[in-house]
Amino acid sequence: MNNNPLAALAGSMDLLKKILETTQDVYWVIDKTGRFVYVSPSVVQQRGYTPEEVMNMPALDSIHESDRQTAQQTFTLGLEMIDKGLTRLPAGKVRLRQTHKNGSFVWTEVVSEFFFNEEREFMFVLGVSRNINELVAAEQQLKA
Repeated sequence: MNNNPLAALAGSMDLLKKILETTQDVYWVIDKTGRFVYVSPSVVQQRGYTPEEVMNMPALDSIHESDRQTAQQTFTLGLEMIDKGLTRLPAGKVRLRQTHKNGSFVWTEVVSEFFFNEEREFMFVLGVSRNINELVAAEQQLKA
């Protein structure tokens, strides 16, 4: 058994990297300015963009125009709560259409959470976007 904490950390980081490289969900991090600072490789499969392409665009540009207001309100509300001194916000969940590189859109369920440092200062938003196209299509069929 290896008791080396650095080796254990490296092993954990390697495992996390493998998970992020193989999952279909897209994991991402947005800073306080609304810019992506990390996007998992699975974004290629889900939306046709490379992580670098997504990180070079404002986060709101990844969202279908009709859903941008919802996303902006959610982000702004979180920042307002932080400005009022709250340092623990519940994870938020919202359905959004996200743009695909081919011009179409993908229905996603987005779960995100605000994170803080030890001084209780806002650091970033961590989120995951899951493709729910099939679920939305089934719901629409039931309504019809």
